[in-house]
Order: sequence, then C-alpha cells, then structure tokens
Amino acid sequence: MRLATLIIKVAATMCFAMSVHAAPVITTIAEEPFAYAGGVSIGGLNGGSGWSAAWTAGARQHRTNATSLTLLGLSSSGGKLVDNGNAVNVSVNARTLPMQSSGVVFVQFLAQFGTQSGLGTPQIRLFNSVTGSNAAAVGNNGRCGSPVFALFGPDLVTGPCSAVALSSLNVIVLRIDYTATSTSMWVLPDFSGFDYLNPPTPSAVYAGLAVPFDTVQVVTRAPALLDELRIFTVAAAPAQPTPVPFMSWTALILLSGLVGLLGWRRAGIFRA
Repeated sequence: MRLATLIIKVAATMCFAMSVHAAPVITTIAEEPFAYAGGVSIGGLNGGSGWSAAWTAGARQHRTNATSLTLLGLSSSGGKLVDNGNAVNVSVNARTLPMQSSGVVFVQFLAQFGTQSGLGTPQIRLFNSVTGSNAAAVGNNGRCGSPVFALFGPDLVTGPCSAVALSSLNVIVLRIDYTATSTSMWVLPDFSGFDYLNPPTPSAVYAGLAVPFDTVQVVTRAPALLDELRIFTVAAAPAQPTPVPFMSWTALILLSGLVGLLGWRRAGIFRA
C-alpha cells in the first residue's frame, strides 16, 4: 500500500463529522382509530384522543367493525367505521375538536366508498360550529361527472376533482395552509415513502380555500368504510450534528510520524 494512501485512511478513521437529519416532528391534534367492539352504533362513543366530545348520534348512524383497514406504508390499529345500511338513506355522525385556523394543518384518513355519488354523499366534511357552515369537504356529491374523490369549498361548492375512484381503498391526505390560503389533497393507494414536508404532486389543489373548522362530519350512504382519522401538524426536525471526536495523544503521534515518513520519502531520505 502506498504511504500517502495509508495516511489518508488513518486520518479518515480518526477524525470525522456528520449531520443526521431526523424524521419530521408530527404533533397530533386529534385521532380516532375506531378501536371499539364490532357492530356498535358510533353515536356516544368517545375513543381516540384530542377530541372535545364524543361522537354525536344522527337519525341514522354509522356502526363499528372490529377489523381495521390496511394500506401499504400506513400503520393501522383498532377497527373501522362502516355504513352497511342501504344506498338510499344517509348516515351522519360528527365529532368536535379544538378550532383549527392557523399555520398548516393536516387531515388524514383511510376511506373506501361505493360506486355511486349524490345526495350530498359520500363526504367527510370539515364544519365550523361558530359560523354554522361547512368549511370544506372531501368525497363527492354527483357533480364531478363520475364517482371520484374531489374537494369542496364553503357551503359544499364543488371544487377540483381528482381522477381516483371513490370505490378504491386509499389514504386521503389534506394539507390546509392558512398562511398561503390553499388546500391540497393527495389520494394514494400506497403510502410508502410519503414525505409530508416534500410531498409529490397533489391529486387536487383548491387555491383560496383554507377555512377554519372545529368539527369533522361523516356523511355517507352504504357502502362506506372509514379508518385512521387524524388531524395533526408537521414540523421539520433540526439536524442533529455529531461532534468531531478528539484524537488521543497516541493517534496524534502516529499520524505525525506517518506525515514525517511521507516527507522523508519525497526528499529521497527514506524509501518505502
């Protein structure tokens, strides 16, 4: 081995520094994994965390199922919410949380609906109890020309439509930016590698939409499945620097000797 190469390798193994970028910091505002016994009406149930009250009871309610929905790249637990009634009657349940009105807020859930849309369904609505109006919604109401996932603005005005069918199992991610006044939606059959801070191109973007909400409403007709409902914020974690280790006196003497030998060799005093 050449002496210069040896010196470089010794120095590299004794002195180094690097920065490790940690995973984004996710702060949960409210979450509902639907971890209940199966076959129970959702009204009055109070599982999950971060909510201001239990699920409200509508005239026709959703029910629980003990088996969770699963999607590649997304952890799931508990059970799921189901509408297993009929395709005519509408089921409505809602749950309140602290008012969301600033920064960037994410709303995320797993959903699989039927092939039909209309009668204001199927929709996951974000409601503002102070103004008494629907702030926004995800789903459809028969106005996209086909049963695909779409975004809706205040008072359920139809916004941009995606190309993803309601009947397929997907994770839906909403990014509500109150600073830029914009809402982006991702509808994904595979969640592997999704980066909240550097996401791929959205399935739909509703420019000018970022309305405060403090209630999540589930409005569907059968069939409908919902799971892993979460509202949260995401922040970038600071890089974690690894300190440069100090070399011992022995290492310093060894490195100095090697440098000296290299100098002698170049001067023709010592041949390696």
